[in-house]
Amino acid sequence: MLIPAAQFDFAAAPPFDVAVVGAGAVGLTLAVSLARRGRRVALLEAGPARPEAASQSVFAGARAVGHPLPGLHLGRFRNLGGTTAFWGGQLVPVAPHVLGARPGTGAPPWPIGAADLAPWTGPALALLGLGAAQTDDAPDDAAIWRRLGVPAPPATATIAPFLTRWAPEPDLAVLLGPDIRGAAGPTVLIGAQVAALDAGPDGQVRAALVALPGGGRPRLSARQFVLANGTVEIARLLQFPTASGVPAPWADNPWLGRGFLDHVDCLAGRIEPVDRRRFADLFDNAVLDGIKYCPKLHLTAAAQAQEGLLDIAAHVVFDSAIAGDLANLKIMLRGLLRGRLAGGWRGAARGLGALPGTLRFALPMALRYLRHRRIPNPAGATIRLRLTAEQRPLPDSRITLSPRRRDAFGLPEADVDWRIDPRDLETPARFAELLGVWFEDNRIARLVPDPQLIARDPGFLARIDDANHHMGGARMAATPAEGVTDGHGRVFGSPNLHVAGAALYPASGFANPTFTAICLGLRLADRLCARGAGGNHALCA
Repeated sequence: MLIPAAQFDFAAAPPFDVAVVGAGAVGLTLAVSLARRGRRVALLEAGPARPEAASQSVFAGARAVGHPLPGLHLGRFRNLGGTTAFWGGQLVPVAPHVLGARPGTGAPPWPIGAADLAPWTGPALALLGLGAAQTDDAPDDAAIWRRLGVPAPPATATIAPFLTRWAPEPDLAVLLGPDIRGAAGPTVLIGAQVAALDAGPDGQVRAALVALPGGGRPRLSARQFVLANGTVEIARLLQFPTASGVPAPWADNPWLGRGFLDHVDCLAGRIEPVDRRRFADLFDNAVLDGIKYCPKLHLTAAAQAQEGLLDIAAHVVFDSAIAGDLANLKIMLRGLLRGRLAGGWRGAARGLGALPGTLRFALPMALRYLRHRRIPNPAGATIRLRLTAEQRPLPDSRITLSPRRRDAFGLPEADVDWRIDPRDLETPARFAELLGVWFEDNRIARLVPDPQLIARDPGFLARIDDANHHMGGARMAATPAEGVTDGHGRVFGSPNLHVAGAALYPASGFANPTFTAICLGLRLADRLCARGAGGNHALCA
């Protein structure tokens, strides 16, 4: 049930079984999972039901003080569904080798392994509407390529082609709408900014203080609390004083706010295909059974270990003067495939006629899409190689509270000092070299690499982008000396406060963090069901 927090009777509400802070991808899926198992769940979302400029303005005071971090303002969304209202829905699991020890990379191992995450892959896919899409690499990808009727890109000892899966409905507030608004779902409070946690010296959290838009700070009580409000906001809230104004029992953890990560993204060069048609067959996106697949290239785990490199992957980018019209065309065709386009085929024809600049491209592209389930790219586009690389965690890459700036609720703003180790330049540079060999050996294309990247010029770091993939700041570890939470996301120093989301990541790999974060959230939901408050009774049947 969806309720504005200003209209909710906090005083009359009995304690919830679980209070989840943040209704983005992880908070929504975790809360819905618990509610479907009969638990009383409060889901506290600081923003409105749908994105609004006024709500976004709360982020304006956050400041990037290190390497430029556009995603601090452009990549965070304060609304029901969070970033999923705007993302494409790409779901990529963190590779198993990323969870283990990788000598020479500076990346610490996770306190859990692939076997700990495996049981939650299937439930996460089913919850996201991808029950038919498996995530094992070679067997499943081979089946997709067979259905497309073209040979898969060749795999070698250094380069592993793979396909990413995309959620059919990326906006989780839409996908999970029946749960959000149903009587049996979680109690979803919008406009519910958590201003402080009421925690005693033993770390037991008794309530969350909610700052209402019109003033007032009522208490919401629960037996268990989960922070799922995004990496920056999680680290920020954990650094706030408790409701009584004293430092929290976990405030002196040496890793709180530290080890902030994003992905190191860059354009690595220009691609000149040998055969445009074959290149399109290998690298155009595909759609089968309503699920989008995107071809990418990964540096193998063996090659990473041999050369002491970090995790990295590549995809091709088709630049074109008609990119804007083409984007509209793709949206229209996707809507037609899903049966959502008003007017059906006649509406599609009118839509094509409204795009005179692309009309001569539209019909053959539409035919390719509908006949072969491939998402086409314009024949005259410039093709570029884009890399997404892991960075090594640095203690000084961190999220802190501003000593002076306050937001509209009177809460300290966040300062994010994103640091990139100069040694991280070696991974994209070497990968670009290896990809150049792969393209030419397989007579696919010629890669014209960026000379500054290949020269390992430190000045290239100024051209590196973030990927809006905020991670770390409350990383999981075996001990409090190594991280903020244990391997289940429970905050060291508290028996009933947990973190869910990419803030837990001690190391990232190249994969966008959402899918693995959702799996971790479902794993935590199961643990909360098994242990209950204080470990004394079960929350879930």
